[in-house]
Amino acid sequence: MTEEHDDWSPPPGWDSDEDEDAALARLEDVLLAAPDDRALPDLDVILARAKYPVELLRRDERALKLLNEALLARPLSSHEEVAATRTHLELMTLEVEVLTARLTELDVERAVIDRSRERLGVLRDELEDIRRKL
Repeated sequence: MTEEHDDWSPPPGWDSDEDEDAALARLEDVLLAAPDDRALPDLDVILARAKYPVELLRRDERALKLLNEALLARPLSSHEEVAATRTHLELMTLEVEVLTARLTELDVERAVIDRSRERLGVLRDELEDIRRKL
């Protein structure tokens, strides 16, 4: 531990071992209750739900291990996955803009309209898959 984390002082009435264990158990309960097929919410949301003091997080390696394991077990757990998903979303956005422009043109052939609608349906399904992961 660094000196920065060693100077943490518990709030009044805090029974160090008992309260730290109870806080850790609450954190574990919140993580276990989170859907495992979706990305975790932001850390501040998790800590608030568990009523887990952020100061304690900085000095309790057990909590860090729990959070790390929970993060790795879910989708979008690596920077590479997030970057690839973001790039995919940007490309899909451009494609939707092109298809929309094509559909709003005058004198569009029926075959072009059908292909554009079909592709928009595929894009909608892909977006739904990404949304479910978030």
